[in-house]
Amino acid sequence: MQRFEKWATPIGALGIGLIVVALLLRVVIDIRTDILLLLGGIGIVLVGFYVVTRPRDASRQTANFRVASQGFNVVLFALAFIGIIIAINYIAVKQFPQRLDLTANRAHTLSQQTVQVLQGLKQPVLVTGFFTPQTLSERQQAEDLLKEYQLKTSNLNVQYVDPDENPALAQKYDNALPGTLVFESNTGGSPRTEKVYQPFDENGFTNAILKVTQTTQPAIYFTTGHGELNPQDFQNGGLSAVEDYLKQINYKVDVLNLATISDTLPADTSAVIIAGPTKKFSPENDKLLNAYLNGGGRVLLMMNPNTDLGLDETLKAWGVQLENDLVLEPKANYYGNAPIPVFGKFPDSPVTKDMQGLAVFFPGARSMKKVEGTDKDLTALFTTTAQACAKTDFAKLTDQTQLQCADGDAQGPFDVGYAIEGAGSGGAHPDARARLIVLGNATFSTNQWLNNPDAAGNQQIIRNMINWLAGQEQLIAIPPRDTSVRRLGVLTESEINLIFITSVGLVPLAALVIGGLLWWRRR
Repeated sequence: MQRFEKWATPIGALGIGLIVVALLLRVVIDIRTDILLLLGGIGIVLVGFYVVTRPRDASRQTANFRVASQGFNVVLFALAFIGIIIAINYIAVKQFPQRLDLTANRAHTLSQQTVQVLQGLKQPVLVTGFFTPQTLSERQQAEDLLKEYQLKTSNLNVQYVDPDENPALAQKYDNALPGTLVFESNTGGSPRTEKVYQPFDENGFTNAILKVTQTTQPAIYFTTGHGELNPQDFQNGGLSAVEDYLKQINYKVDVLNLATISDTLPADTSAVIIAGPTKKFSPENDKLLNAYLNGGGRVLLMMNPNTDLGLDETLKAWGVQLENDLVLEPKANYYGNAPIPVFGKFPDSPVTKDMQGLAVFFPGARSMKKVEGTDKDLTALFTTTAQACAKTDFAKLTDQTQLQCADGDAQGPFDVGYAIEGAGSGGAHPDARARLIVLGNATFSTNQWLNNPDAAGNQQIIRNMINWLAGQEQLIAIPPRDTSVRRLGVLTESEINLIFITSVGLVPLAALVIGGLLWWRRR
């Protein structure tokens, strides 16, 4: 037993420390009970070891008591320090939930779109996560993101379930598999659910919340029958990228031939999109669209140059006159292509909200002007520089040498897009404000240009325009964050040598010098 006496005191101090740590953890944080019992049990065993093996000799007991006192003081101060740190962290988490995101691309900050959706929640949303011990990493990823959501709203509740231990609940949600999140809300008197699978991200969570909380599904109709761009076309000239985005955020998307409408548009119409028609609309179509707008309707009209739309009555009534020309922008254009103007400055408008730092480019645009005396509210969304010009002789424009400004051309600046609001009589929108967006280009919204690496601005503006027209302003927000990985540059040989000399040579040498000086002063 004597050979254990020299270890009795430190082991006893360690046992007391483990017991104190277990008690502190139990008070300040939520930790599994079995872990606390393990720490406390080990501590009790170590204290018992001290009681059994402690030295019996009086002089040795006195010496060991002195050592034990010093050791206990060290342990006590260490535990006090740890306790203070834990207490500060606990108070900061509970009382000050704000986070400071210092990453370059704001990777841990929810977008303004998500924040607006969460702050607008009027009914509780329950998120049930199904995870097994084999999917703990997926659970941690989901849990971290959902905690950020819960900081923005009190209407989001989260629970985690092991489907192997609670198969009945998994069966309730159509046999939810491990690694599945189920969003549920009692909207309109009946429960609505939406499943989200890996990979978990903000886009999937926010869209799921929208789908289970929206009382009605907004409907977007693309006109057809006049050579318009097709939302179901996956080729470069199609609009399938726009349709995919709309469906992701719970829009109903369909096509509509105005020739089949005898009286009014479908009652669930939130907005109508006329994208790049190549054939003239009939006078009946013109009157139908004008009546729809006068009734509080919403229309996005995008047309390319050298096209006669036949919608003169509607455009004139809403304060716009189209010019049959092609705008050339010699100053602000896309990689030296004058027929592709680039716009980086935007007005203060809900349509262009959070477009700072983005650029929109139109591959071939026509100009337009405001009709004097109109009672509508027009906002010019896109305006060229004063150096721009406009060509009207399309026969000559097939010659590349003609794609430059010359004497006799109309001079800028030109407006190539308007957002228009006017009084209406309601319809699908309770605010009774009719909205119309007229753009002198449609090609920018095609798959070819939306999938372009430089098209972040084009992607955002088409989304903003449709959401504004459909009355879903809470979806107008900042563009998707940059998720690119930033890597350290390759170090040169001299830089590697400098790091080696500093860490292996200079730092230890400095410690030796300081230690020597202290010893010299105290000797």
